[in-house]
Amino acid sequence: MRLLLLLSAGMAWAQPFPGTLPLTRTGDLSREMLREMDAYLTRSAVEAQKTVPTPGEVRERIGVRDARVRFVEPDLQLLRKTATHEVFSARWPVVEGVEAEGLVYRPVGRATSCWIALHAVAAPGAGELVMVPSQIGVEPVGKGRHPQREHLYRMAYPAGRHVLGFEVQKVLAAVDYCAGRGLAVRVTGHGEGGLVALYSTYVDERIGSAVAGGLGEKSEHNLWKIAARPVSARVKLEPDAAAPASGPVASEREFGQWVEFCQKLMRQAEKRRGEFWAKADLSSLAAWAKTRGPYLEHYEKEVIGKIATEAGVPAVETRRIYDTVDYTGYEVYVPAEGAFGYGILLVPKSLKPGERRPLVVAQHGLEGRPQDLIAPTDAKAAQTYGRFAARLAERGFVVYAPQNPYIHGTAFRVLQRKANPLGLTLYSFIVAQHKKSLDWLETLPMVDRERIGFYGLSYGGRTAMMVPPVEPRYKVVICSGNFNEWTWKIASNEVPFSYLWTQETEMFDFNLANTFGHYELVAMMGGRAFMVERGHADGVGIDEWVSYEYAKVRRLYANWNLGERTRIEYFQGPHQIWGVGTFAFLHEQLRWP
Repeated sequence: MRLLLLLSAGMAWAQPFPGTLPLTRTGDLSREMLREMDAYLTRSAVEAQKTVPTPGEVRERIGVRDARVRFVEPDLQLLRKTATHEVFSARWPVVEGVEAEGLVYRPVGRATSCWIALHAVAAPGAGELVMVPSQIGVEPVGKGRHPQREHLYRMAYPAGRHVLGFEVQKVLAAVDYCAGRGLAVRVTGHGEGGLVALYSTYVDERIGSAVAGGLGEKSEHNLWKIAARPVSARVKLEPDAAAPASGPVASEREFGQWVEFCQKLMRQAEKRRGEFWAKADLSSLAAWAKTRGPYLEHYEKEVIGKIATEAGVPAVETRRIYDTVDYTGYEVYVPAEGAFGYGILLVPKSLKPGERRPLVVAQHGLEGRPQDLIAPTDAKAAQTYGRFAARLAERGFVVYAPQNPYIHGTAFRVLQRKANPLGLTLYSFIVAQHKKSLDWLETLPMVDRERIGFYGLSYGGRTAMMVPPVEPRYKVVICSGNFNEWTWKIASNEVPFSYLWTQETEMFDFNLANTFGHYELVAMMGGRAFMVERGHADGVGIDEWVSYEYAKVRRLYANWNLGERTRIEYFQGPHQIWGVGTFAFLHEQLRWP
């Protein structure tokens, strides 16, 4: 009898929110969310394999977009002579500021053909001019100790370039030289060099033939929107071929030139963004509304990726998990395309019958959980978040704290790299989850659908920048512990807090630096209330960078005569929710009470 009473009490405690189905799922729903995302990507990859991009699309997506430097002859230093060839160490220009290094085998007589080898060469054919470009290596670099290839990838990817594209450019510079002398060109490579041979041949018809061996199933370096290997009829694949000896590895000199090339791209990114935004009319909100469409489409398709969502309110499942003096809390399971959403809804007990109140969506940071914002179980979460979701509910706001998928270490980072070849990102899923969650939340009888705000810290602050541009129901947006000169933040090699040095492999979105910085993302929000919360001691950046970027926002809102809708608060503290000026901003902008 006592057991039956306990079971009955437990069932009453976990009763669902009115109008929803009972949530009876057990286990860690955040892990289940990642598994569902992985299954979606696996299914989508099968379909994506059927579409091979054009050579022009491949050029753009591997970053072969910079003019190569023409040259008359390579810079040659004689190493030795054989009966048929002179062997030189060589350098030849690739793009401005970068020279390829490698070996050149020059035939004693007239050259009759050209062979570009991405491996060691044992016996060149008679009359064959052979060029052997070096390949970027895997030696650990700097504070992050990432391999050289990964280090360049992190700088290049946001600038619309790629380490694979750099290797292809070196090959194509050699092709320029050989084809300019009327020589037929062939390329061979193995492993990484095989990929370079394959992609070089696909994008340049001057290469008459290629042999690519040892490709296997290895990663192709997170190529944006390239899910299928673009194989040409001119390429012979030998996946099981024995590996030849490796060719030369790029020297520190060459590697340093590529680093500086990427850093120059970073320094030019603000200008490139200006060119990208040249057709945007920001003179007034009305003018911007007429020109915003193409930018929104580009952002959805080419930056975060879009998962189509179906219309209609989802069949939500809930169970009560909190019951305090001020609010009742419910776990919420929201079916959504791609992967279900999950979070915690806090309903103030001070609600009057028929009353509608503002809703604030409160977002956690990296490795966080909704519970950390309400009733944290460890001191770090308590200090970082300051129970800000619970405090807002205690102030009378309806609050929803969603679980975002950036959790469980490398598990979610793998998903980002599975998503990018499909033209998707983690934010493809996050946007879909937020949309379906709002579809349900705005139907609740106590929620005023015209007064919905978003407040996130750290990775949640990044969500505050990435989601509202495509989700207009967020009328007030607060970015805490994230707002920055984003290109510098992710790619600069001059500061210790850059993502260039950290574990976050997923922070790099293809060509984002040339299209949308944080100022541009705020502009995409179209004059909605926007605030930045910044701790002077927050290690994610420095006040000077934050202030530099925010000044653009402040000027834009002033030009739109909306100065009262934007604010920044600096506080004497670290990476945390401060919750002073931001709370006042929510009360003011959401008109509560």
